[in-house]
Order: sequence, then structure tokens, then C-alpha cells
Amino acid sequence: MANDTKQRLGEMVPVENTVRKFGSANDYWVIYIEEPDGEVVPLMLTWNEFKKLRDRAEKNPEDIPEYRKRFTQRFRR
Repeated sequence: MANDTKQRLGEMVPVENTVRKFGSANDYWVIYIEEPDGEVVPLMLTWNEFKKLRDRAEKNPEDIPEYRKRFTQRFRR
């Protein structure tokens, strides 16, 4: 797992739950997003939560704006 990885906005990285409580997941997926006010915040999702979000997007494609890469990302490999 990648606990010390620096992330780009929107990049999902798996992290281990290091101080696990009873009933909690062994690992999570962390993604940093930018809120409408410009603040960048991390989200932690289990794999099942991610699948629910993905399923919602697949069921409502008409509501999703087209993905547009940033200028600098167009030249990355």
C-alpha cells in the first residue's frame, strides 16, 4: 500500500488502514478533490463505496460533463 505517496488531484491511491477498529475495512482508496470554494480535501472510500459511485455514474451518463484533460496532462505518457 502507498501510505507515503504524493498524489495528484483526482488520482486514486490504495492505503492500508493502520489503526484498524473492529468492523472497519483493511484498506481504503484515497482521492484528493477540489471543492467549489477551491479547498483541496481527501476522500477515503472502501472498494464497495467506489463501486456504488461508479454504478451511479454508469446509470446517469447524461448528467456527467465531458472529461477534459489539463493542458500539461496531454503531454504525459
